[in-house]
Amino acid sequence: MDPAAQVAALLEKAELHQTPCGNGELQWQQWSSGRAGPPLILLHGGYGSWTHWIANIPELAACRNVWTVDLPGLGDSADMRKPHTSSHSAKILLRGLDSLLGAGSKFDLAGFSFGAMVAAQLAIQAGSRCRRLLLCGAAGFGQLHVQVDLEKPPRVGKDAEQARGIHTSNLRSLMFANTETIDDLAIYVHGENLNRARINSRQLSRTDELVKSLPRIKSQLTWAMYESPAAINALLME
Repeated sequence: MDPAAQVAALLEKAELHQTPCGNGELQWQQWSSGRAGPPLILLHGGYGSWTHWIANIPELAACRNVWTVDLPGLGDSADMRKPHTSSHSAKILLRGLDSLLGAGSKFDLAGFSFGAMVAAQLAIQAGSRCRRLLLCGAAGFGQLHVQVDLEKPPRVGKDAEQARGIHTSNLRSLMFANTETIDDLAIYVHGENLNRARINSRQLSRTDELVKSLPRIKSQLTWAMYESPAAINALLME
């Protein structure tokens, strides 16, 4: 199955929802296992969409009720009004969760990279409603956070092989230590997400916002670095 078909096939198994965001809507995706228990909310990284979790969702959805969302200004979600901050994003998300799950509903939460910054703010705003919080490859550590140099993303319509080379190089710098694991699906997802991004999340990631937020998080907190999908899933299924 080609990468576009892989994404479409997984999305076909989801129930799609929308909640207000700016002058448009947030796009939510839900995979229901049919089992009881608090839902698991997954927040993707910068310049991304729900597809950042595409390798995790099938296994998690077999035992958890999984929700993903395209963050404001990213993926297929609408842009949010100013201020363009992770705290504002979290406020929009919490309103959406109130509508979808019911006000006061409890949930577990995981955030990747820039999404970890938003997840931290969401956990703070949700208080005791957020039972567990997993921060994976989190940004927001100020000078402690090293941002690597990247090649300029290819323009839409650029030669496919040249674009593939740029995406491979950037993915190796950002996420993959082993070039051999950067497959067609990873390159497709990365390229599609870049083409739809309208918010500069790298600028927000350079701040020390997450460090300053940590004392205010009351959820059970787990840290993880960039690990295999299986390793992350094991933490999320505990």
